[in-house]
Amino acid sequence: MKKILLTLTLAFAFIGANAQCTPDAQFTIAGIYPDSATGLSPAYVGQLYSQNITIITPSDTSVVLAAGTPAISVTIDNIDLTNVTGLPATFSYSCDPPTCSFSGGTIACAELYSASPLSSEIGSHPIIFETTTYVSNVPFIGTTTQDDVIDYYYLNISSTTNTINKFNDFTFELKDIFPNPVNSNSKIQFISGNSADVVFTVFNHLGEKIEEKHIAASRGVNDIEVSANDYANGMYLYSINNGMQIVSKRMIIAN
Repeated sequence: MKKILLTLTLAFAFIGANAQCTPDAQFTIAGIYPDSATGLSPAYVGQLYSQNITIITPSDTSVVLAAGTPAISVTIDNIDLTNVTGLPATFSYSCDPPTCSFSGGTIACAELYSASPLSSEIGSHPIIFETTTYVSNVPFIGTTTQDDVIDYYYLNISSTTNTINKFNDFTFELKDIFPNPVNSNSKIQFISGNSADVVFTVFNHLGEKIEEKHIAASRGVNDIEVSANDYANGMYLYSINNGMQIVSKRMIIAN
């Protein structure tokens, strides 16, 4: 049953809202909207951000209690969002209902919001969602709960846009360095879908390798610190390589 309930709770990864939200009537099938494929609308540093989210909680689901036995129907009493960690300081969430407890068979809404994202928040932030699913009418058990952690979303903030993105086991994404040009210490971030040995390389404008680092990357967001004092002024190409993919970007050093 754990696998079935986990699949169900993944649909509630973005729950969070201001009580002024209104469910979008165009959606009728159980799930959360916009879904991960559509993503959230962009936000801008220094500007109000508000993303309405519609949550349709199913009233029941099918589970298989043991291998080789037929699926049975159980009642979903509610799915609760119990905690969200990783949001930058200027972002928050609340729910309608305010308890962030979504009863089975109901349509509710949520809102992710910020009064004014800061430039200091630019970068990628891993977002962790914790949920508890309550089900009843389970044979031989009656009522039971399951806690789940959804850990494959991140909040990407830049000077122009802010979106929550989904990554999977195959993700290997390199972010732009910020600030660029670099005139002091800076940071490069990359997203890895799994733990891997990654090689970070920097080339000058002549294509000469001037630095190479071996990084034990973890699943999610990884940071690489860059100091402008380590390079002469000019344009450079930096890349990451996990043995299967190579991703490159440019940076300018201006001390």
